[in-house]
Amino acid sequence: MTETIRETPPVLVEAGRIQTGFFKTPFRRANLLDADNMGGRRGRMLRWLRLKEWVGYGVNHEKLFGGIIIQNAKYAASGTVYLYDRETRRKQEWLIVDWPLRARLPETLWNSESRCGGGRRFLRFEHDLERNRHRIRSEVKAGRKNPALFIDLVCHQDWRRVDPLVVSLPIAPDHHTYTHKSPLRLEGVVRIGGLEYVFDPERDLGNLDEQKTFYPYRSKWKWGCFTVLTKDGREIMLNVVDQMTHEGEPGEDALWVDGKMELLAPPVIAALSGRGDYRIETPDGRVNVRFAAEGSKAEKRNFQLIRMDYEQYFGRYDGEIVDGQGNRHIIEGAFGALERMDARF
Repeated sequence: MTETIRETPPVLVEAGRIQTGFFKTPFRRANLLDADNMGGRRGRMLRWLRLKEWVGYGVNHEKLFGGIIIQNAKYAASGTVYLYDRETRRKQEWLIVDWPLRARLPETLWNSESRCGGGRRFLRFEHDLERNRHRIRSEVKAGRKNPALFIDLVCHQDWRRVDPLVVSLPIAPDHHTYTHKSPLRLEGVVRIGGLEYVFDPERDLGNLDEQKTFYPYRSKWKWGCFTVLTKDGREIMLNVVDQMTHEGEPGEDALWVDGKMELLAPPVIAALSGRGDYRIETPDGRVNVRFAAEGSKAEKRNFQLIRMDYEQYFGRYDGEIVDGQGNRHIIEGAFGALERMDARF
C-alpha cells in the first residue's frame, strides 16, 4: 500500500467538510457533529442520533483474554466486560446499562474520560495521550451469575514511538467513519472473585479501538485483530476489516511490527466450515492466516425497526505474515478476536 499518511490538521471537520485520509496522530478535535452530512447546519440532532461511538480495549494476558468497551448507539448505551480464562476455558461477562444521555464518550482521547454506570457498578476510562496512557477502572458487585469484578489497568500507548492508525473515510452515500487504533502495553490487575491476574507490560499486550461513525441504517461488517509477541521476540499486531468502504478502496487494514505500522491491501475475510472459523488473506499474499474460535459473546436484539445480530468470537490465529521489508513472521496460536455485525439501527 502506498497511501500517504498525512500530517493531522487541527480539526476533523472544517467549514462543514470532513477531512478524509490517513493521519499521523489522533485529532485534537474530532468534531463530527459539525459536518454538513445529513441535514447540513440544521441537522445536528439527526447527526447525533446517527453517530455510533465506542472506545474499546482488547486485553491479552498469558492466562486471560478479553474485551472491555463503552459504547453509545444513541438508542442504547452500555459498558461491557468479557473475560476468558485460557486455562479453564471459561468466559464470564458483565454488562452495565446506562442512559444514552448520561453515558459519556469524549470527542478525543487527549485529556478526557469515558464512563458508564455509577456507584459500585461502573466502568470508567481515563484518557491521557499527552502522557502516553489510558487507565481502565471498573468495579461490579457479585451477582447471581457472576463473581465480583475489579479492574485497575494502565494501558501504555506511546504514540511517539508506536504508530497509531488514524483513518477518516466515507463508507456509503453521505456516511462516514473515523477510527483510531493502536497496540498497547498493559500494566495492573484484574480480579474476578478470588482470582487475581497481574499484568506485566514487558509481557502483556492489548489494543485500542476508538470509533465514531455515521453508519447507514443497514450496516454490516467483519473485523479481526490480534497482538502477539512471536517466538523470535517481535511484537506483531494485525487489524483487518471488511466494512462499507467503497469496493477496492483502502480501509483500516494495517500491520504493526515492533510499533511500526504499514497499511495493507483490503483482505478477504471468509467464513470456513466451523462456526467462528475464518480465513483471512490479502490479494498480494502478505497476510495468510486462519482464525479458530474457542468461544464467543453475542448480542441479538430485534425491535423490528431496530435490529442487531452481533457476535465477537475469541480464539487463535495461525499462519504467516510478510512485512514490507519481505520478512516472514510465523503466527502460532496468537490469541485475538474476530467479530461480525449485521444491523439495522
